[in-house]
Amino acid sequence: MNPYPTLTAMGVNSTQDVLKYTLRHESETDVLKIYYKRPKGSFLPRSKKFSFLRGRRSVPLETRNSKVFERIAKVSPQLALAIEELEQLQAVQIQESSQAPKAQVQEHLDHLEKVVNEKLKDMSDLIKNL
Repeated sequence: MNPYPTLTAMGVNSTQDVLKYTLRHESETDVLKIYYKRPKGSFLPRSKKFSFLRGRRSVPLETRNSKVFERIAKVSPQLALAIEELEQLQAVQIQESSQAPKAQVQEHLDHLEKVVNEKLKDMSDLIKNL
């Protein structure tokens, strides 16, 4: 059974690569943008954007001797389900990342070592060229 059926239906197949998401409102639509972690040089997109129309309905707002209707916007049910699944996905990622702090520190250390070595090599090449 797929743990994220709404995201899969939207075309988000690599849920393990999801970094974060943003949600913004533009007039009559809600825009959900999902960001991915991709390796350097990857041709896959770093983000995907989805637009959801807001449902409108009129609700009576009673005032003295007359009825006035107020328009209320409703969030798309598919958007609500997608956000719920993204929250579940982030909770799983946070749980997994908190279980391996040693691996994270080692990864940061390896990256720092690589950057320092590259910078030292560049500086020594610069000195040789002087």
